[in-house]
Amino acid sequence: MLVQITNTLENDDIQKAFVGDTATLFYRFRGRLFWKVWQKVRKKMYFGVFRIYPTTKILTRIFLFLSKHVNTTFSAAQHTIAELLATAYTLLPNNDKRSAEHLGRIGIELESRSRLPHARVILERALQIDPLGHPEWYLALAFAHFREVAGNFAADGERIMVDGIEETDSDYLKASYLSMLEGGDSTEIDEMIAYLAASEDIAVRFALGHSLLWRGEPERAYSLLCEAVMGLGEEEIALGLDSYCGALNWMRGQGMAIDLHNEVLPYLERLIRFSPTTYNYRALKIQMYQTLKDYQQVRNVALETLTVFPDEETTMVALGSASEKLGDDTRAVLWYNRAIGAKPSYARARVMLGKVYERLGNMDAAEQVFREIGTAYPEYYLGKLEIAYFLRRLGKHSEAASLFRFAYDHLKTFEKANVEQHPDGKLFMADMFRMDLPILVN
Repeated sequence: MLVQITNTLENDDIQKAFVGDTATLFYRFRGRLFWKVWQKVRKKMYFGVFRIYPTTKILTRIFLFLSKHVNTTFSAAQHTIAELLATAYTLLPNNDKRSAEHLGRIGIELESRSRLPHARVILERALQIDPLGHPEWYLALAFAHFREVAGNFAADGERIMVDGIEETDSDYLKASYLSMLEGGDSTEIDEMIAYLAASEDIAVRFALGHSLLWRGEPERAYSLLCEAVMGLGEEEIALGLDSYCGALNWMRGQGMAIDLHNEVLPYLERLIRFSPTTYNYRALKIQMYQTLKDYQQVRNVALETLTVFPDEETTMVALGSASEKLGDDTRAVLWYNRAIGAKPSYARARVMLGKVYERLGNMDAAEQVFREIGTAYPEYYLGKLEIAYFLRRLGKHSEAASLFRFAYDHLKTFEKANVEQHPDGKLFMADMFRMDLPILVN
C-alpha cells in the first residue's frame, strides 16, 4: 500500500510523508505555521541555550506546547485524498494515543468522503490503540460498513456499534444505536429514550434526535434537536452539531416548515470556522442550498469548497447538477467529466453525464457513458439497473430486460423495494410479472 501511495506523490511530498523525524510529522499534523517555527528554531540550534538540548527534545517541547494551545486542523497540503492516505499509512505502525487521534480524524474524514475501505482500515487501527476515548470512531467505522454498496457489511456495522457500547458504555453510542433497533420490547426502548433525552450531554441529545428521525418520529426529533442546540453557548461546538444540521435539512426536504437560513446556516458557518478543512461541513452547506433550490449559491459554495478540496468528486457533481439547473449544459458536462476523472468508479457522475447527453440527443455518447458504469464499478448492481433503464429508453428491450433481471437478483432487500417504486423500475417489474418469471415472482 505504501508503494502505491508514494507513486501518486511528487518527490517533495514523499519526503514529507515518510521521513520519520519529529519535525516532519509535526509539519504534517499541525500545519505550515508550526513548520515555520521549526525552521526558525533550527537556525538557532547551535547558539545559546539551544546547544545543551538534543534536537528531538527541543522539538517535542515546542510542538507539544503549541498543539495544546493552538486550535489547528490539517495543513493546506493535507486536503487531498492522497495526502490523507499518505499521512494515515505512515502512522499505522505507531502505538501511541497521539497517532490514534490523527488516525481517528483522518478515518472520519475519509468515511465522509466515501473512501470506505481505507476508512475502515484506519479507524480499526485507531480503535486498537485507543478503544475507550472516542465513541464517535465506532460510529464512523459502523457507517463505513453500512454505506458499502458491494458486499454485505450491515451485520459488521451493527456488531461494531454493539462492541463500542460494551467497550465504552457511551450514551452517545446508545442514542445512535437506537436508529438501528427494530422490534424488541417497546417499553424498554421508551425507557431508554426517556433516559437519554434527560442527558446533560448535548451530543447525546443530538444523537437521540437523529435516531428518532430515522425511527419515524420527525416532530419529536425536531423538538429534541432544537432544544439541544439552544443549549450551546456562543461559538460553542458539540459533537453531533453537524448531524443536527443534516437532520433539519432532510426534514425541510420532506416538507416540514423549517427555516434553514436561520435554524441551520449559522451553525454550519460556525462549524466551518471551527474546522475549515473538514469536508462534511462544507458538503452540508451545499446540500442545504440544494434543498432550497438556490442553484447559484450551490455553485458558489461548491466552487469555494473545491479551493480547499480540489479532488472532491461529489462537489464536482454538485457543480454539474447546479450548472444543468442554471441552463449551462457545457459546464455541466465539464464538471461531470472532472468528477469521473477524480474517481472513475463514481457511478452517479456517469449516470448524470449520460442523461445530459441523452437530453441533448447525443445517444452514441450517452450509451457509451452508461455502458462504462458496468466496467468502472462491476460490483455496483444499482449502476447496472441504470444501464438497463437507458437501454429500454433506447429501444433495446431484450438486452435491457436481461440486464435488469440479473442486477435485480443481486440487490439487497431495501434496494429492491426502492427499485419497485422507481418509475423505470415499475415498467420492468410489470414486464417481468407478465412473463411470470420465477426470479421475480418468488
